[in-house]
Amino acid sequence: MNSRSGKSGFTLVEILVAVTIIVAILSMVYASYFATSKSAQECKTRIALSGEGRKVLGQMARQIRCSYVGSAREYKYPTRPVSQQKEKIPQNTISYFNGDADGPRGEILHLVTTNSILAGQTPLDGLFEVTYKFDKSTGTLFLSEERFVNAPKSVVEKKNWQPFAENIECVELAFFDGQQWLPRWDFKEKKTLPYAVKINITCEDENYRQYHYGTVAYVCCRKNQGKKTTSETLVSINKQ
Repeated sequence: MNSRSGKSGFTLVEILVAVTIIVAILSMVYASYFATSKSAQECKTRIALSGEGRKVLGQMARQIRCSYVGSAREYKYPTRPVSQQKEKIPQNTISYFNGDADGPRGEILHLVTTNSILAGQTPLDGLFEVTYKFDKSTGTLFLSEERFVNAPKSVVEKKNWQPFAENIECVELAFFDGQQWLPRWDFKEKKTLPYAVKINITCEDENYRQYHYGTVAYVCCRKNQGKKTTSETLVSINKQ
């Protein structure tokens, strides 16, 4: 009677080697998947922030291009009742355009424009008083838009602030007077609108990566001065 001389099988060493190889392959696959997933998420965040940044700049630029200006002393409003005696009524200056990235109470830009953002898809005719406010503590840019009332600020109703953009790290503004860029603009002092406004916005994601967006909006009513009347948008992304 013949008996088998040996049995085929795997030794313990061979099994350990096979397991090691399988673990190494799975580790590489997982690392590749993790890197791809992280890259896709970063790309998604970048696209979202880029779209938000372009939207904010585009809407602000349109309102700036459609800025309106009247006379520096267009409206007369008595500060107190006129007595029976002849008394000169003081004139109150209406600020059609003011801008300062470090403005009081966070109000960085105020203008009168023919372009409405909050009206939605239904365009509205007329003039609108627009104010942008930046809250550094929350990184939120707020917008107040209402029908323009040709009257001093003291009789205008309280602003109705609405969130306009979030995840904003900082906002920088500059105003061109025809010769140089200025850090702020005061209509009571200048008695006119700037030629152009430069807007730079920095956004930050949850990983503290900063994305920089910039545009230059040229004021249309100054086009007779030989200046451009469209906006130019520049976008850059810095990883920090």
